[in-house]
Amino acid sequence: MRSGGFAGIERHGESDSARDPVLAGLVDRVDLGALSPPGRIPDQYQYDIDIDGTSATVGESQLSGPLRELVHHVLNRPR
Repeated sequence: MRSGGFAGIERHGESDSARDPVLAGLVDRVDLGALSPPGRIPDQYQYDIDIDGTSATVGESQLSGPLRELVHHVLNRPR
């Protein structure tokens, strides 16, 4: 889930890595346990990410590399 930003609009996404090989590859490259909690930056998006029961909340400024790809891949999937 993405929340925050100027308007505070929430956006949800969900996908199954067993049915999505691109997502499966991204999940293998992300370590949610290595992320530190997000700092408070006004109007920053925050992302609540859950991968197989491991969850983390990260700020937009923390999104880089495979984590950024994973978030954008899931949130931009057609519903």
